[in-house]
Amino acid sequence: MSTNERDWFSPEQQPQPPQQGWVPAPEGYTGQHARPPGPRHAVPRPPSPPAGAPAPPSGWQGAPYDTRQARPPVRAPHPDQQVWPPAARQQGSSTQPIPVVPGAPAARPWPPQGLPPQPAPTGQHAGQHAAGAGKPRRRLLVAGAAVAVSLLTVAVNLYDTHAFYEQQITRGMNHIETVVPAGQPGKAYDTEWRVAVAPTKPPEGNKHGPDVTWMKVDITKRVVDAAAATMIAEPNNVKFTDRAGREWTVPIEPVGDRPLERLEVGRDYRIQGLAIVPTAVADEVELSFEPSNYRSDTPTEDLFDREKMEALGVDVYVLRFRRR
Repeated sequence: MSTNERDWFSPEQQPQPPQQGWVPAPEGYTGQHARPPGPRHAVPRPPSPPAGAPAPPSGWQGAPYDTRQARPPVRAPHPDQQVWPPAARQQGSSTQPIPVVPGAPAARPWPPQGLPPQPAPTGQHAGQHAAGAGKPRRRLLVAGAAVAVSLLTVAVNLYDTHAFYEQQITRGMNHIETVVPAGQPGKAYDTEWRVAVAPTKPPEGNKHGPDVTWMKVDITKRVVDAAAATMIAEPNNVKFTDRAGREWTVPIEPVGDRPLERLEVGRDYRIQGLAIVPTAVADEVELSFEPSNYRSDTPTEDLFDREKMEALGVDVYVLRFRRR
Protein backbone atom coordinates (compact mmCIF):
# COMPACT_ATOMS: atom_id res chain seq x y z
CA MET A 1 0.00 0.00 0.00
CA SER A 2 1.30 3.46 -0.96
CA THR A 3 2.25 5.86 1.82
CA ASN A 4 -0.06 8.46 0.30
CA GLU A 5 -3.08 6.24 0.56
CA ARG A 6 -5.27 6.31 3.68
CA ASP A 7 -5.39 3.39 6.16
CA TRP A 8 -9.13 2.66 6.39
CA PHE A 9 -8.62 0.32 9.42
CA SER A 10 -7.36 3.06 11.77
CA PRO A 11 -9.26 6.11 12.94
CA GLU A 12 -8.65 9.28 11.06
CA GLN A 13 -6.30 11.64 12.91
CA GLN A 14 -7.47 15.23 12.90
CA PRO A 15 -4.98 18.00 13.54
CA GLN A 16 -5.47 19.41 17.03
CA PRO A 17 -5.49 23.12 17.61
CA PRO A 18 -2.99 24.56 20.08
CA GLN A 19 -4.24 24.53 23.65
CA GLN A 20 -5.10 27.74 25.46
CA GLY A 21 -2.40 29.00 27.81
CA TRP A 22 0.49 27.29 26.08
CA VAL A 23 3.18 29.14 24.17
CA PRO A 24 5.90 27.73 21.94
CA ALA A 25 9.48 27.54 23.20
CA PRO A 26 11.90 30.16 22.03
CA GLU A 27 13.69 29.45 18.84
CA GLY A 28 16.82 27.36 19.38
CA TYR A 29 15.80 26.29 22.99
CA THR A 30 16.95 22.71 23.72
CA GLY A 31 16.49 22.52 27.51
CA GLN A 32 14.35 20.19 29.65
CA HIS A 33 11.08 21.69 28.55
CA ALA A 34 11.95 21.94 24.86
CA ARG A 35 8.88 21.41 22.71
CA PRO A 36 9.21 18.88 19.90
CA PRO A 37 7.55 19.78 16.68
CA GLY A 38 3.79 19.41 16.82
CA PRO A 39 0.85 21.06 18.43
CA ARG A 40 0.62 18.58 21.43
CA HIS A 41 3.83 19.56 23.21
CA ALA A 42 3.27 23.15 24.07
CA VAL A 43 4.85 24.57 27.22
CA PRO A 44 2.20 25.65 29.77
CA ARG A 45 2.22 29.28 30.70
CA PRO A 46 2.19 29.96 34.46
CA PRO A 47 -0.80 31.90 35.69
CA SER A 48 -0.36 35.59 35.89
CA PRO A 49 -0.24 37.00 39.42
CA PRO A 50 -2.95 39.44 40.32
CA ALA A 51 -2.26 43.12 40.47
CA GLY A 52 -0.41 44.15 43.58
CA ALA A 53 0.82 40.62 44.44
CA PRO A 54 4.43 40.25 45.66
CA ALA A 55 6.97 38.87 43.22
CA PRO A 56 8.33 35.29 43.68
CA PRO A 57 11.61 34.86 45.59
CA SER A 58 14.86 35.20 43.72
CA GLY A 59 16.09 31.89 42.31
CA TRP A 60 12.73 30.13 42.63
CA GLN A 61 12.98 26.63 40.98
CA GLY A 62 9.76 24.98 42.09
CA ALA A 63 6.26 24.97 40.72
CA PRO A 64 4.90 28.18 39.25
CA TYR A 65 4.66 30.68 42.07
CA ASP A 66 0.96 31.09 42.71
CA THR A 67 0.43 34.03 45.01
CA ARG A 68 -3.27 33.30 45.22
CA GLN A 69 -2.70 30.37 47.62
CA ALA A 70 -3.57 31.15 51.25
CA ARG A 71 -0.65 31.48 53.58
CA PRO A 72 -0.62 29.64 56.95
CA PRO A 73 -1.37 31.85 59.92
CA VAL A 74 1.60 33.07 61.85
CA ARG A 75 1.62 31.68 65.41
CA ALA A 76 2.84 33.87 68.22
CA PRO A 77 5.91 32.46 70.00
CA HIS A 78 5.33 30.95 73.44
CA PRO A 79 7.73 31.47 76.33
CA ASP A 80 9.80 28.54 77.61
CA GLN A 81 8.18 26.43 80.31
CA GLN A 82 9.73 24.06 82.86
CA VAL A 83 8.92 20.40 82.00
CA TRP A 84 10.85 18.36 84.57
CA PRO A 85 10.79 18.41 87.49
CA PRO A 86 7.24 19.71 87.43
CA ALA A 87 7.06 23.31 88.48
CA ALA A 88 4.86 24.20 91.40
CA ARG A 89 1.46 25.31 90.25
CA GLN A 90 0.32 28.71 91.25
CA GLN A 91 -3.09 29.20 92.66
CA GLY A 92 -5.55 29.72 89.89
CA SER A 93 -3.40 27.95 87.22
CA SER A 94 -5.85 25.07 86.66
CA THR A 95 -6.44 24.10 83.06
CA GLN A 96 -10.19 24.31 83.67
CA PRO A 97 -11.52 27.17 85.71
CA ILE A 98 -13.44 26.10 88.81
CA PRO A 99 -16.03 28.49 90.08
CA VAL A 100 -15.55 29.68 93.61
CA VAL A 101 -18.36 28.64 95.95
CA PRO A 102 -19.18 31.44 98.36
CA GLY A 103 -18.96 30.45 102.01
CA ALA A 104 -17.10 27.11 101.35
CA PRO A 105 -14.67 25.93 104.09
CA ALA A 106 -10.97 26.15 103.46
CA ALA A 107 -9.30 23.07 101.91
CA ARG A 108 -7.50 20.75 104.32
CA PRO A 109 -3.80 20.04 103.76
CA TRP A 110 -2.98 16.70 102.09
CA PRO A 111 -1.38 14.45 103.04
CA PRO A 112 -2.34 15.00 106.69
CA GLN A 113 0.51 16.08 108.87
CA GLY A 114 -0.39 13.68 111.68
CA LEU A 115 -3.23 12.08 113.57
CA PRO A 116 -4.09 12.81 117.15
CA PRO A 117 -2.93 10.07 119.56
CA GLN A 118 -5.57 7.53 120.49
CA PRO A 119 -6.22 7.07 124.20
CA ALA A 120 -5.16 3.71 125.65
CA PRO A 121 -8.05 1.32 126.40
CA THR A 122 -8.90 1.09 130.08
CA GLY A 123 -11.17 -1.09 132.18
CA GLN A 124 -13.70 -3.20 130.28
CA HIS A 125 -12.50 -1.90 126.94
CA ALA A 126 -8.97 -3.10 127.73
CA GLY A 127 -10.23 -6.63 128.46
CA GLN A 128 -12.19 -6.73 125.21
CA HIS A 129 -9.13 -5.57 123.30
CA ALA A 130 -6.95 -8.33 124.81
CA ALA A 131 -9.60 -10.95 124.06
CA GLY A 132 -9.82 -9.78 120.46
CA ALA A 133 -6.03 -9.97 120.05
CA GLY A 134 -5.98 -13.58 121.24
CA LYS A 135 -8.57 -14.82 118.71
CA PRO A 136 -6.18 -15.07 115.69
CA ARG A 137 -3.68 -17.07 117.74
CA ARG A 138 -6.43 -19.44 118.90
CA ARG A 139 -7.55 -19.94 115.31
CA LEU A 140 -4.01 -20.82 114.25
CA LEU A 141 -3.70 -23.38 117.02
CA VAL A 142 -7.01 -25.00 116.04
CA ALA A 143 -6.00 -25.12 112.37
CA GLY A 144 -2.63 -26.68 113.20
CA ALA A 145 -4.27 -29.34 115.37
CA ALA A 146 -6.72 -30.18 112.58
CA VAL A 147 -3.88 -30.61 110.07
CA ALA A 148 -1.95 -32.85 112.48
CA VAL A 149 -4.99 -35.05 113.07
CA SER A 150 -5.58 -35.35 109.30
CA LEU A 151 -1.97 -36.38 108.65
CA LEU A 152 -2.10 -38.93 111.47
CA THR A 153 -5.31 -40.41 110.07
CA VAL A 154 -3.79 -40.75 106.60
CA ALA A 155 -0.66 -42.41 108.01
CA VAL A 156 -2.72 -44.95 109.96
CA ASN A 157 -4.79 -45.77 106.88
CA LEU A 158 -1.68 -46.25 104.78
CA TYR A 159 -0.14 -48.54 107.35
CA ASP A 160 -3.30 -50.64 107.56
CA THR A 161 -3.52 -50.83 103.77
CA HIS A 162 0.10 -51.94 103.46
CA ALA A 163 -0.32 -54.55 106.18
CA PHE A 164 -3.45 -55.90 104.49
CA TYR A 165 -1.63 -56.00 101.13
CA GLU A 166 1.28 -57.95 102.61
CA GLN A 167 -1.12 -60.34 104.30
CA GLN A 168 -3.09 -60.99 101.11
CA ILE A 169 -0.02 -61.36 98.90
CA THR A 170 1.86 -63.75 101.18
CA ARG A 171 -1.20 -65.61 102.49
CA GLY A 172 -1.08 -69.31 101.71
CA MET A 173 2.20 -69.14 99.78
CA ASN A 174 4.52 -72.03 100.36
CA HIS A 175 8.17 -71.22 99.76
CA ILE A 176 10.01 -74.38 98.73
CA GLU A 177 13.75 -73.83 98.94
CA THR A 178 16.19 -76.15 97.22
CA VAL A 179 19.87 -76.02 98.20
CA VAL A 180 22.04 -76.75 95.16
CA PRO A 181 25.53 -78.18 95.78
CA ALA A 182 28.52 -76.25 94.45
CA GLY A 183 29.06 -76.83 90.72
CA GLN A 184 25.71 -78.59 90.24
CA PRO A 185 22.64 -77.33 88.34
CA GLY A 186 19.37 -76.52 90.07
CA LYS A 187 16.06 -77.54 88.51
CA ALA A 188 12.61 -75.94 88.64
CA TYR A 189 9.68 -75.90 86.17
CA ASP A 190 11.44 -78.31 83.76
CA THR A 191 14.37 -75.87 83.47
CA GLU A 192 17.97 -76.24 84.61
CA TRP A 193 19.85 -73.35 86.20
CA ARG A 194 23.61 -73.05 86.65
CA VAL A 195 25.38 -70.31 88.61
CA ALA A 196 28.98 -69.00 88.77
CA VAL A 197 29.97 -66.35 91.36
CA ALA A 198 33.41 -64.70 91.60
CA PRO A 199 34.95 -61.38 92.72
CA THR A 200 35.74 -58.94 89.91
CA LYS A 201 37.50 -55.62 89.38
CA PRO A 202 35.53 -52.46 90.15
CA PRO A 203 34.21 -50.61 87.09
CA GLU A 204 35.56 -47.23 86.04
CA GLY A 205 34.37 -44.34 88.15
CA ASN A 206 33.98 -46.55 91.22
CA LYS A 207 33.60 -44.45 94.35
CA HIS A 208 33.59 -47.31 96.89
CA GLY A 209 36.57 -47.99 99.15
CA PRO A 210 38.44 -51.20 99.94
CA ASP A 211 35.75 -52.26 102.42
CA VAL A 212 33.50 -53.24 99.48
CA THR A 213 34.00 -56.12 97.01
CA TRP A 214 32.41 -56.31 93.57
CA MET A 215 30.86 -59.69 92.75
CA LYS A 216 30.17 -60.92 89.21
CA VAL A 217 27.30 -63.37 88.65
CA ASP A 218 26.79 -65.63 85.61
CA ILE A 219 23.47 -67.53 85.37
CA THR A 220 22.73 -70.09 82.65
CA LYS A 221 19.18 -71.17 81.83
CA ARG A 222 18.38 -74.31 79.82
CA VAL A 223 14.90 -75.67 79.02
CA VAL A 224 14.86 -79.50 79.25
CA ASP A 225 11.20 -80.09 78.36
CA ALA A 226 9.13 -78.59 75.52
CA ALA A 227 6.30 -78.00 77.99
CA ALA A 228 8.41 -75.24 79.58
CA ALA A 229 9.50 -73.57 76.33
CA THR A 230 7.09 -70.69 76.84
CA MET A 231 8.52 -69.84 80.29
CA ILE A 232 10.68 -67.01 78.98
CA ALA A 233 10.77 -64.69 82.03
CA GLU A 234 13.89 -63.95 84.07
CA PRO A 235 14.19 -65.15 87.69
CA ASN A 236 12.82 -63.00 90.49
CA ASN A 237 14.30 -61.78 93.77
CA VAL A 238 17.97 -62.41 92.87
CA LYS A 239 20.10 -61.66 95.94
CA PHE A 240 23.18 -62.50 98.03
CA THR A 241 22.74 -63.77 101.59
CA ASP A 242 25.42 -64.22 104.25
CA ARG A 243 25.36 -66.54 107.24
CA ALA A 244 23.81 -63.87 109.47
CA GLY A 245 20.84 -63.56 107.11
CA ARG A 246 21.75 -60.17 105.64
CA GLU A 247 20.79 -59.68 102.01
CA TRP A 248 22.13 -57.67 99.04
CA THR A 249 20.14 -57.30 95.83
CA VAL A 250 21.78 -58.38 92.56
CA PRO A 251 20.66 -56.51 89.40
CA ILE A 252 20.59 -58.81 86.35
CA GLU A 253 20.15 -58.49 82.59
CA PRO A 254 19.98 -61.05 79.72
CA VAL A 255 22.94 -61.46 77.39
CA GLY A 256 22.46 -61.69 73.63
CA ASP A 257 19.30 -62.11 71.58
CA ARG A 258 16.44 -64.09 73.02
CA PRO A 259 13.10 -65.21 71.49
CA LEU A 260 9.98 -63.53 72.85
CA GLU A 261 7.57 -66.46 72.40
CA ARG A 262 9.34 -69.81 72.84
CA LEU A 263 12.79 -70.87 73.99
CA GLU A 264 14.70 -73.63 72.25
CA VAL A 265 14.94 -76.87 74.17
CA GLY A 266 18.50 -77.75 75.16
CA ARG A 267 19.96 -74.31 74.37
CA ASP A 268 21.76 -72.23 77.00
CA TYR A 269 20.61 -68.66 77.64
CA ARG A 270 22.94 -66.44 79.67
CA ILE A 271 22.08 -63.88 82.32
CA GLN A 272 24.65 -61.58 83.95
CA GLY A 273 24.60 -59.71 87.24
CA LEU A 274 26.86 -57.38 89.22
CA ALA A 275 26.63 -56.48 92.91
CA ILE A 276 28.68 -55.23 95.84
CA VAL A 277 29.01 -56.89 99.25
CA PRO A 278 31.17 -56.13 102.28
CA THR A 279 34.68 -57.47 101.84
CA ALA A 280 34.46 -59.32 105.18
CA VAL A 281 31.70 -61.63 103.83
CA ALA A 282 32.69 -61.75 100.15
CA ASP A 283 33.80 -65.41 100.47
CA GLU A 284 30.69 -66.66 102.28
CA VAL A 285 27.72 -65.02 100.54
CA GLU A 286 25.48 -67.35 98.54
CA LEU A 287 23.25 -66.56 95.56
CA SER A 288 19.56 -67.39 95.53
CA PHE A 289 16.58 -66.54 93.31
CA GLU A 290 13.01 -67.55 92.48
CA PRO A 291 12.45 -69.01 88.96
CA SER A 292 9.43 -67.38 87.33
CA ASN A 293 6.40 -69.46 86.31
CA TYR A 294 5.14 -66.92 83.77
CA ARG A 295 4.26 -68.28 80.32
CA SER A 296 4.22 -66.19 77.17
CA ASP A 297 1.13 -67.99 75.85
CA THR A 298 -1.02 -66.94 78.83
CA PRO A 299 -3.98 -64.81 77.63
CA THR A 300 -4.01 -61.33 79.06
CA GLU A 301 -7.54 -61.67 80.44
CA ASP A 302 -6.45 -64.73 82.45
CA LEU A 303 -3.98 -62.58 84.36
CA PHE A 304 -6.96 -60.72 85.89
CA ASP A 305 -8.99 -63.86 86.55
CA ARG A 306 -8.71 -64.75 90.23
CA GLU A 307 -9.78 -68.38 89.85
CA LYS A 308 -7.30 -69.09 87.05
CA MET A 309 -4.48 -67.41 88.91
CA GLU A 310 -5.23 -69.43 92.05
CA ALA A 311 -5.22 -72.59 89.95
CA LEU A 312 -1.53 -72.03 89.24
CA GLY A 313 -0.80 -72.90 92.85
CA VAL A 314 0.74 -71.06 95.76
CA ASP A 315 4.09 -72.84 95.79
CA VAL A 316 7.10 -70.59 95.25
CA TYR A 317 10.35 -72.38 94.38
CA VAL A 318 13.63 -70.91 95.62
CA LEU A 319 17.05 -72.12 94.45
CA ARG A 320 20.03 -71.45 96.76
CA PHE A 321 23.48 -72.24 95.32
CA ARG A 322 26.39 -73.27 97.55
CA ARG A 323 29.84 -71.92 96.71
CA ARG A 324 31.89 -74.72 98.27
